[in-house]
Amino acid sequence: MALSDTVQLVGAGLMPTSFGLLAFFGVLYASYKRLLLPQPIPGIPYNPKSVQKLLGDAPDMLREVGVTRELNVWLVRQVNKLQAPLCQVFVQPFSKPWLLLADSVEAQDIMTRRPEFDRSDFITDGLSPMDDFHARMKTGKTWKATRAWLQDLMGPSFLNNIVGPVMYENSVNLVNFWETKARLANDRPFDVNEDLNHSALDGMLSFVFDRHFEHTALGPQIQAVSQLDPSSVEVGPNGEAKFPEAPLNEFIVALYETVDAIDKVTKSMSPRLAMWWIRQTPRYKKVTAAKRRAVTEQVQGALRRLHATGETKTAIEHMLTREKKAAEKQGRKPDYENQILLDEIAGQFIAGLHTTSTTIAWTFIYLTQLPDIQAKLRHALHTAYAAAHAEKRAPTLAELTKTRVPYLEAVLEEALRLHATSVARQAIRDTELFGHRIPKGTNVILIANGPGFHAPSFAVDAARRNATAKTENSWDETRDMKAFDPERWLVRKEGASTDDEVDFDANAAPQIAFGMGPRSCWGRRLAYLELRMVTTLVVWNFDLSEVPPALADPKASYGIVHRADQCCLRLKSRREGRDV
Repeated sequence: MALSDTVQLVGAGLMPTSFGLLAFFGVLYASYKRLLLPQPIPGIPYNPKSVQKLLGDAPDMLREVGVTRELNVWLVRQVNKLQAPLCQVFVQPFSKPWLLLADSVEAQDIMTRRPEFDRSDFITDGLSPMDDFHARMKTGKTWKATRAWLQDLMGPSFLNNIVGPVMYENSVNLVNFWETKARLANDRPFDVNEDLNHSALDGMLSFVFDRHFEHTALGPQIQAVSQLDPSSVEVGPNGEAKFPEAPLNEFIVALYETVDAIDKVTKSMSPRLAMWWIRQTPRYKKVTAAKRRAVTEQVQGALRRLHATGETKTAIEHMLTREKKAAEKQGRKPDYENQILLDEIAGQFIAGLHTTSTTIAWTFIYLTQLPDIQAKLRHALHTAYAAAHAEKRAPTLAELTKTRVPYLEAVLEEALRLHATSVARQAIRDTELFGHRIPKGTNVILIANGPGFHAPSFAVDAARRNATAKTENSWDETRDMKAFDPERWLVRKEGASTDDEVDFDANAAPQIAFGMGPRSCWGRRLAYLELRMVTTLVVWNFDLSEVPPALADPKASYGIVHRADQCCLRLKSRREGRDV
C-alpha cells in the first residue's frame, strides 16, 4: 500500500475522532459557561470581567473587605463604578447575583408597599444564633404570632411608666460611673465603647425582667473602678487611660457571645456552615444552656407573680399574658415552655444591644469632632429644660418625657442616617425593578450609604419606577450628604420670630436605620427613648473635649451594625458640685 494511501486511511479514521473530541469539549465548555460561570440577569449592569470568572466578584470583595472590614464601602464602590441605580454583583458561586439598589425612593417603596419582597436569607441565616427570634422569620403565621406577644410593649404607657424610670436610673448610673472614670483618668481620654454596651444591655435587662434579675453588666465595672487609685490606671500608646473589665454573670456573658456568633456568621461566605460549626463547639453549647436556664427561671418567676397578683409590670409578664389570651382564643392550654416563646424573650436582649450603643457612640464621636454642634446641642437642652438649668440640676424623667428637643432629635437622626446598615430583601415571586424582570429568590440589597442617601440620586425616568413609588424625592440633595449636618432635619416654625424656633422634620432626608414598613425594627421607640436619655444626660453633665488625632476618627467594621472600633472621650465635668 502506498504511503499516501496509508495517510489517507489514517486521516479518514482520525477525522471523526477529532470532530468528536472537539464537539465533546465544545459541549463541556458550553456547560461550564452555562452552569458554573455567573449568570447575569438580563438588562441590569454588571462588570463584564466578573462573568468570565468562576468566583465572579468574590475574590475582589474578600480581598478588600478582609483589609477594611467595610462591606458597605465595597458595595457602594461597585455602584459608583457602574453608575447605575440598579446593578448586580456575583459574590456567591453557583447562586443568583446580588442586586444592589442605590435609590432611596425605590428602596422605601420596596419596604413599605411591595409585599413580594420579604425578609432576605441574609438575615434569616445571619441571625441564626438567635434561633426562633421573630427578626429571623419570613413574614407569615408564626411571625405574626410572635409579634402578637409583643404588642403591649411599645405603647406610651408601658414605655413611660414602666421602662422609663429604670432606663433613667441606668443613664444616671452611667453618668456617675463616667464621673469616677474622668477623675481617675486625670484629663486623659478613655474608650467608652464597652461601657455603652453594658449600659444598653442593662437597659434591656430592665425592659424585659425589670428588677427581678439581680445581675447587671455595668454594676461589676462600677465596683471594680471604685476600688482603683489614680496611680494604678494604665496609659495606652496614644495617651488614653485604660480601665480593667470586671467578670460578668454567665447569662450576660452568654448574651455577648451570642452577639459575637452573629457577627461571625454574618461575615462568613457560608453562614449556614459557619453556624453549624459554631453549634458543635462545647463553648457555644454552654452559651445556649446558660441562656435557656436564665430565661426559664425568669418565666417561672413571672408566672408565680402573675398568679399571686394578676398584675403585668415587666415585658416578660406582658408576653406571658398575651400567650394566655391567645391560648384562650384558640381553645388550647398556654404553652409557656414553647421554644419559640423562650427564644423571643432571649432575643430581646440581643436586638437592643449594639443598635443603640453604636448610635450613641457615633453621636459622641461627632460631638467631640464638632464642638460648635456640641455647644449648640447643649444650648438647646438648657433652653428646653430651663427650670433644670436655672436650678443647676439635670432634667428629671418627667421633664425628659414631656418635652422633645428638635435639635437633639436632629443630632440623633443624623448619626442614624450616616451609619445605617444596608437592608436586604428577597423576591418571593417573579417581579420587576425599573422594568427589569427579577426572578423569584433574588436578593436585593438596599444600599444605605450610596446615591440617594449619602450622595445625590441617580437620574431615573419616572416611567421606569414601580406604580406605587413616588415619582421623586422631597429632600434637599444640594447639601453635603456625607457631612454630619443636623440642620438638614430642622425647619423654621411658621411665624417664628427667631432662627431658634424650629421643628424637627423626620422626612427631611432618607434614613433607613430601623428599616421601614411591616418588617421595620419593632423596638425603635424603645431605642429612641434610650438615645434621648443617655445623650441628654451626658451632654448636660460633661464637656466632650478634644482628643488626640489618633483617637478622634476611629476605624469601623460592618456587621449587623456599623460599629466604631473605639469611642474615646475626654470628659470634663460640668456638675459644679450639683447632683445629676
